[in-house]
Amino acid sequence: MAKPQDERIRECLAILKKITVDIGIPANNPSIRTLKKRMAEYWRDGVLRDDKLPLYGYDRIIRYRLPQRADRIVEVTLQKVDRFMTFKYPADLQAELDADAREQQKIADAAEDAADVA
Repeated sequence: MAKPQDERIRECLAILKKITVDIGIPANNPSIRTLKKRMAEYWRDGVLRDDKLPLYGYDRIIRYRLPQRADRIVEVTLQKVDRFMTFKYPADLQAELDADAREQQKIADAAEDAADVA
């Protein structure tokens, strides 16, 4: 039997709360934003997802299993790794990192322009 959508959403939101509130990893961390997007797809379609992605800025990998079956729970673990930088960023996470870099560059450019005016 497939896991109902309301149950998928409830389990994912509880895990996101643990990560961002209880553990204290910022919700705007690119890896957390990527995980949220992947969870949102799962909320809509309920298709099994079993994958990992690096937790940007931490020596951890997010391992997650978003099950299709109702008798399985959503699982997310933050696994410590020694060689964090050797892990290749998935395309969706790289897009988040690139967007952050562009935003930081805009901020730096605006600050530089303001300093030039003063």
